[in-house]
Amino acid sequence: MRHIFICLALFMGSMLYTSAQDTKPIKKPTIGFHFFYTDFKTAQLIHSGSLSGVLKNKLWNKPSNMEGGFGVDYLQGLNKNIDFTGTVNGSWVDYLLPGNTLYGSSNLLLDINAGVHFKMLNDNHPFSPFLITKGDYSTYRNLHGFSFSPGAGIQVNMFKEIFILATVEYRFAISQALSNQLFYSIGIATNISKKRTTPVKTTPSTPISSPVVKAAETTPKDLIVNISDEATGQPLPFVEIILTDGEDKKRYGSTDQYGRITFNLLTPGEYSVIGSLNSINSNMQIIKKENFSSNENQINITLTHNDPRFTLLGVVINKTGNIPEGGADVRISNQDDHSVTTIQSNPGDGIFRSQLVSGTDFTLVGKKTNYISNIEKITTKGLNRSTMLYVKLELGIEEAREGQSIQLKNIYFEVGKANLNTIISSDLDKLVTFLKDNPDSKLEIQGHTDDKGSAQLNNRLSQSRANSVVEYLTKNEISENRLISKGYGSSEPVADNNTIEGRAKNRRVMMKVIK
Repeated sequence: MRHIFICLALFMGSMLYTSAQDTKPIKKPTIGFHFFYTDFKTAQLIHSGSLSGVLKNKLWNKPSNMEGGFGVDYLQGLNKNIDFTGTVNGSWVDYLLPGNTLYGSSNLLLDINAGVHFKMLNDNHPFSPFLITKGDYSTYRNLHGFSFSPGAGIQVNMFKEIFILATVEYRFAISQALSNQLFYSIGIATNISKKRTTPVKTTPSTPISSPVVKAAETTPKDLIVNISDEATGQPLPFVEIILTDGEDKKRYGSTDQYGRITFNLLTPGEYSVIGSLNSINSNMQIIKKENFSSNENQINITLTHNDPRFTLLGVVINKTGNIPEGGADVRISNQDDHSVTTIQSNPGDGIFRSQLVSGTDFTLVGKKTNYISNIEKITTKGLNRSTMLYVKLELGIEEAREGQSIQLKNIYFEVGKANLNTIISSDLDKLVTFLKDNPDSKLEIQGHTDDKGSAQLNNRLSQSRANSVVEYLTKNEISENRLISKGYGSSEPVADNNTIEGRAKNRRVMMKVIK
């Protein structure tokens, strides 16, 4: 670790010298957004063992097992090669405590950090690697504390005002209540300061008498419509805009990602403009013929939309390839009035949207032939609609075709026994839903153990645990003819039984699709 800090100090010194010789402009105030993954597991393995041991034994955590979230960045150049950075990150996680035990429930992890980027090249270069040093403050339920975060990243300069930044950081916990973490992020940022313009001096000239020419009343103009959420002021995409002329002829269009649409070359006359989103209309604007007599070549109007509900912005992710999955039906169940809404994820980007009433709990599950879906829970309780429009969610589904084996990570038993803990075993309902949505599927439920104890005891325990899962499924209206239970004991390990982490991986329940 000492060598890392020596290299970091040498790199910072070289950047300070380079910046003193450079006359290139420094970064203007810049704001950005990023998506990130937090990896507790790999960081704890490195802390308890070594980096070389993790790499040698291939224990590095997969992205699909990491915790995701979103953050906001602020950057500003201190000089040509050093940028100040401040970040706020938020994610819903089941926190892995320093003792390598989970907190037990998903809650908001919020962290605020500040530090600097030491760039190898200034912002005039298309690519610039940089080193990171930050201080972090994190809060999670009753856990609070500080961390120190060294790291590295690369900046991609696009059009000299937009930057793509990818980083990796290792968060050393200073406070005993916190765990070490690996932090990966990728995001985009843009300058927010206005460019200065030099006023052009003009020499007064003697006016020449000439007739006043009125703007031609018959000149067509472009109509630019902007629409935003009344409560938060955020621009609204995908709003249907209806333009009606004096003869009651209508033109339709949809706003882009910036909440904007342009109707080109309107003939002078009277028009009405209104927007509609989620069966709720915006306010109406009237355009009169006099508006076409100005010297401007376009007419700008603004609409506002008032929907008291939150907007669920979700994405379906295929965990097999960690890519968006389109064409999946997403069932959203209102836990208060027991109503169900079904929507489909978009082809290509896997995105789905729906409206959520305030003060309510919801359960979401995906459905697609030969796929098994996670079951996710979200709530609008405690959320303030006046400051928040979108509730974001990632719904994971996984291919479950014939011959495929899938690990069920959230099935728990009493220690050394086959008794199911049905309260926290969320993958049991995930199994029931899959079997009901795919009535032709037949499964082998497999029990596996580590190698502690005799082979006879492990075989008996793994078989009993597989039997317990099958028994739960049959009690939930799944035909016993579609299920086979089999205990494999310790005969099929997936990790090293000589480590605590390896034995934990080997104690598992699997499902194998046999039809």
